[in-house]
Amino acid sequence: MKSLLPCLVPAVVLAAFWSGRPWAFSAAIWIYFAAMLLDFVAGEDRDDEQAAPYMLRLITWLWLPLNAAVIATGLIAVTTSDSLNTLYAVSIGAGAISGMFGIPVAHELMHRERRFERVLAALQMTLFSYTHFCIEHVEGHHHNVGLRRDPATARYGETLYAFLPRSVFGGFVSAWRLDRNRVLRYLLGIAMIYAAIAFTFGWRGVVFFAAQSAVGILIIEVINYVEHYGLTRQESEPVTNRHSWNSSHRISNWLMFNVPRHSDHHADAERPYPLLRHAYDARQLPAGYFAMFVLALFPPLWRLVMDPLIEVHE
Repeated sequence: MKSLLPCLVPAVVLAAFWSGRPWAFSAAIWIYFAAMLLDFVAGEDRDDEQAAPYMLRLITWLWLPLNAAVIATGLIAVTTSDSLNTLYAVSIGAGAISGMFGIPVAHELMHRERRFERVLAALQMTLFSYTHFCIEHVEGHHHNVGLRRDPATARYGETLYAFLPRSVFGGFVSAWRLDRNRVLRYLLGIAMIYAAIAFTFGWRGVVFFAAQSAVGILIIEVINYVEHYGLTRQESEPVTNRHSWNSSHRISNWLMFNVPRHSDHHADAERPYPLLRHAYDARQLPAGYFAMFVLALFPPLWRLVMDPLIEVHE
């Protein structure tokens, strides 16, 4: 039943809001820090699943309406309150849910063969204005990972703050070059959503949707930064486990659908997330994803921890 754990976060937020609790969306932030601490306590889980649970596939299908319900509730929250603090807290809370939990779902679905699941992935990414990621990630990043031309591979010594604009804008340019017609369709869909929100909820609704999108985009790009920092390969070299950082910290993997076992994902992108294996020959992150995200915000500390781990394998 660990596959149900990510669903508890939006469920708690929705239940708290509709029962009149003022801390509803702030709960997502507190859950984040609780998960970070629990990762240290629970340690690693290096056991591999033998079969993909059908429950996980159902959860990925149902996540879109669940995430949409969070955003719809957020729109109601910010447009029924005049407080800027409410706008701030709700935007961060909703964006954190989309980024930390919705992105792994979309990430899983965009790699599946069924058109239905790829459409769900695109709709999920549209919820935080980043639909072109479906193109760039599958058709660009997975082919170019570890190469200098890959915008989603953080270079050795590159800070998160230097990486972010390069990855965000470089990823869009890459998607445009790969399939500009699809990018235009995605942009049209996003524009229609903003127009509908402006008509229904006014400027507060638009600001909220843009702000929670920005939080979600920030999270996905921090994930990219953590997953590939400093790991490069030659043009003729095949992608292996050693071109992505692996993490089997129990809580991070339970809450993020096994995404931290990223090395195995790049070695075999068709492998369903429940079946991702602990990569013993990959570089291992020293902590779970939730802690690594915080560490990445402080470049001197990040380099103090991460650079020696790269150098020891050179």
